[in-house]
Amino acid sequence: MWRARPAWRGGGHIFGDVDPFSGDQDSEPLPDWVQEMAACVDLQELAERVVVRDISVAFPRLAGDADFAEHLRSSVRENLHVLQQVLCGRLALAQVRLEQPLEFARVQARLRIPQTALQRSYRVGFVTMWQAWAQQLQAVAEAKDVPREEAMAALARLTTMIFAYQDHVASQVAEQYARSDDALNRSRAHVRHGLVREILRTEVTSLPPSDLLTLDYDLTADHVAVVLPAVAEGTATQLLVGLRAATGIRHSLLHPLDLRCTAVWLARPPTWPRRTLGQLREVLETAGVEASLSDPLRGLAGFRRALEQAQDVEKVRAAWGRTQAPPVLGHGDVALEILLLREPDRARGFVRAELGALADDTAEAARLRETLDVSFRLGTHVATAERLQLHEHTVRNRLHRAEEHLGHPLHERRTELQVALRLLRLLGDER
Repeated sequence: MWRARPAWRGGGHIFGDVDPFSGDQDSEPLPDWVQEMAACVDLQELAERVVVRDISVAFPRLAGDADFAEHLRSSVRENLHVLQQVLCGRLALAQVRLEQPLEFARVQARLRIPQTALQRSYRVGFVTMWQAWAQQLQAVAEAKDVPREEAMAALARLTTMIFAYQDHVASQVAEQYARSDDALNRSRAHVRHGLVREILRTEVTSLPPSDLLTLDYDLTADHVAVVLPAVAEGTATQLLVGLRAATGIRHSLLHPLDLRCTAVWLARPPTWPRRTLGQLREVLETAGVEASLSDPLRGLAGFRRALEQAQDVEKVRAAWGRTQAPPVLGHGDVALEILLLREPDRARGFVRAELGALADDTAEAARLRETLDVSFRLGTHVATAERLQLHEHTVRNRLHRAEEHLGHPLHERRTELQVALRLLRLLGDER
């Protein structure tokens, strides 16, 4: 336990007259034993704790955005490293210069995250940091049998330094955010992004001429939306040049959905020929990117619905598995899956009822399903054997065993079996 001792410095007032925002906070360093303590805090573990806390409290809607989390993590790590240098007396607060926290402020401005969320993240993050160092200080003080008043005075000084650092950094970050936000607001591209967000968020049926001029896109046409889940805005801009050149499409609009996912709309008045849709897919496949495409949809309502369709396709891709799904998927390719997966419990029940033991998670069931699926698609035993590189008799035997598991001939419920096989690959372990 901490030993009682006459009040440290200013009688019983352990904070004394120090004003953490006066600029005098560097005048008195922490005691040597506290500096040694500060150097021993596990910054890597603490950084992860701060990141988790910040996202849950200040940025919950970005919980699944890995790129955003990495920007936040880089900011937190630099802040912790520099703060530790300040606490250990190796760096004066006035000398603190940061890079990652300022870059994170620019990222937040681009994502239109309110500055209130930025400020809240700093409050939450630095309280978490303070708790870690305060707990470490208490543990060391007890281990060293530091007098209570001396330990309390050290805690007060530690608290003053941490929150003086917070004020110093938060001021720089807020200024950077304001500069970035102002620059973005002056950018035509950013104004266009704001208009797109407004169109997607509301049920507006028309735009004033000034907004249409800024948007520079024909909202009355037939739209195909393309979601590029792993292509950032800059790279998507370059890809769009190739898309337009290959398809002859004049009207296009690009909109970042997050830091690494971009949506592109392509418009043709009045219809999309099948050949043009094929050219679009070919360019995307040649580029080697993942892409989810909508059907052609007309007008302002179609503009919104096209993005919804492409995002529905993305959900199927995620359920299918990115390594298993084709890189380029269209809404027509998976419209049935989108429809049936809106009620996952009923979908699982349908799969189990149709496939029975063939739905089991075993190597035998997987072989029979694969053979059955290829046979349905190709139509003959010979073609199935060639595709699977099997003997024709092996294919016949597998299909016969599949019929035994099902309890009826394959042709009796061919359509239902094909649908069940398509659903099964998306339900995965949840079946």
